[in-house]
Amino acid sequence: MADQDALQRQEAELALIQAMYPEVNWNGKRQELTYRPEAGGTLTLRLPKDYPGKSTPELVSATAKDKSDLRDLAQHKIHALELPPDEEALDSILQAFDELVKNQHASRPVDQISAKTSSKPSFKTVIIWLHHLLNTNKRKLALNPSVNSDAVQGITKPGYPGVLIYSGTADAVDAHVAELKDQRWQAFQVRFDEPGDAPWRFLSPGTIVEVGTMAEVTKNIQEDANRQTFLKAIGVK
Repeated sequence: MADQDALQRQEAELALIQAMYPEVNWNGKRQELTYRPEAGGTLTLRLPKDYPGKSTPELVSATAKDKSDLRDLAQHKIHALELPPDEEALDSILQAFDELVKNQHASRPVDQISAKTSSKPSFKTVIIWLHHLLNTNKRKLALNPSVNSDAVQGITKPGYPGVLIYSGTADAVDAHVAELKDQRWQAFQVRFDEPGDAPWRFLSPGTIVEVGTMAEVTKNIQEDANRQTFLKAIGVK
């Protein structure tokens, strides 16, 4: 019975992950998931028959965009997640690998970095898709950054799915997103993370508001170009 329960949970999680990450390929015969993110690199995981429930995904291989071996670094990042064996973990592992390959790219020699880096915009906007946002404490946290709250504005939509938009100074937005990532989520996917010369404009400037529907989220975004970006990021267009 336990194995059947694990199989059902595994199938449900894989369906969700494949919907969230088009770059994922599942080989049922080998019980292996391969992920090739846009930033480059390849991650392969093997899912034990009793995952989730009694075990966690096993790292088979991890390589960077240039084919260099990232297995040790990937294993370290996965271990740092402290994943409990009785919970779904694929989304957290894929996000950790995303961060790893992005950091590998960012750490290239200074003389290879574009001169544009010196003029990096100080603002950014982030759009996050959640499997759901129901927990009262998480909803409160989404609305109330603990650091530089006056430097972040945005919109949150609880329910199924949950959606978060944050825009403001880059450091403040990054800090708030990192704080949210530290919570346990069934699925937490950053769909848009881009710098800009100014923050997005909302109907309630200078604050983070909670709305009830996707239509209200769209209505609260003032500029049409940003509305289109939002709809594309969440898969409506």
